[in-house]
Amino acid sequence: MPTDPKAMTRPDLDERHRRILTFVVESHVTRAEPVGSQYVCAAYQLSISPATIRNAMQQLEERGFLGHPHTSAGRVPTEAGYRYYVDELMRPEPIPKATRRTVSEAIGPVPATGDPIPSGVLHVLARASRQLALVLVQDSAERVVERVDVVGLEGGLLVLALRETTGRVATSSWKPERPPDAATLRQAQKRIQDALPIRGAEEATALAARARRESPAAAAGAALAADLLERIARLMEAAEPPAVRIDGADNIASQPEFQSPARLRPLVSLLAEREPMARALKATAEFGRARVSIGRENGAGALRNCSIVGMRVEARGVQGLLGVMGPVRMPYRRLVSLVSYVGERLAEAR
Repeated sequence: MPTDPKAMTRPDLDERHRRILTFVVESHVTRAEPVGSQYVCAAYQLSISPATIRNAMQQLEERGFLGHPHTSAGRVPTEAGYRYYVDELMRPEPIPKATRRTVSEAIGPVPATGDPIPSGVLHVLARASRQLALVLVQDSAERVVERVDVVGLEGGLLVLALRETTGRVATSSWKPERPPDAATLRQAQKRIQDALPIRGAEEATALAARARRESPAAAAGAALAADLLERIARLMEAAEPPAVRIDGADNIASQPEFQSPARLRPLVSLLAEREPMARALKATAEFGRARVSIGRENGAGALRNCSIVGMRVEARGVQGLLGVMGPVRMPYRRLVSLVSYVGERLAEAR
């Protein structure tokens, strides 16, 4: 889990303070209201008095783990309180059998050419978490051009088409100041065909530079080949990064924390733009376990009002990230278990 910069200096808590902080966090997550000492005493049937609990809560507030909103007699966890709870106190919640079965059905057998993280998994994750579900499939494969075609059209227009080993096709068209004749076009295309496969934009750029250093005898074909190779490099570099997919936007928008216009508007913008969510998910997730980032750990804007539980997975040979996002007041016990289980099942899928 993300390291708290104050982790080395924050005081440890004795058993009583640890239990009371756990009670306050889990009560606030469930009720979405400030938690008072009377409620803690009654709900958890503690043998100590409300006055003793109140004194312990005051000490937790002084240490920065609890806050005292407005004039309320109750207290709420701070981000530091949630961080301590997640890192030190939380016990993951078992996954219900029905949820396990639903996740397995959503993953199912998928052809090798199919989506490594099916949309059904995203929907199940949103429904089971009751938060916003996030999935990002990363293109970790090396870009390799296996075929290049160049066609000269009437009026001097040239069309370049390339195909990568992944099946991706990209095209570019332009009109040179001096359109090449058929012989020059054939010479340039043969030069590129002889260089295939081209592994990445850097190799295409290096081949273009080499072509420009050719002897004058091959200047025409080499110069055109260099132009084509530079365009190939740009087409490979311009491949769009994968977009983050979401499900369950209504889950997060309906949370009490986002009911005021001042909170809801930035959230709506965040859901539309998505790139900040993708960056936060990448920063949070790692292989092998679900990790949690809380509030301001995610960055500025609407993200500072949210927490993310994320995990990196390799599903059917493709790397990806999945997670859930909700308010800082989220059921971490349940969500860490859920994201971990879904990630582990995807990693096992074939």
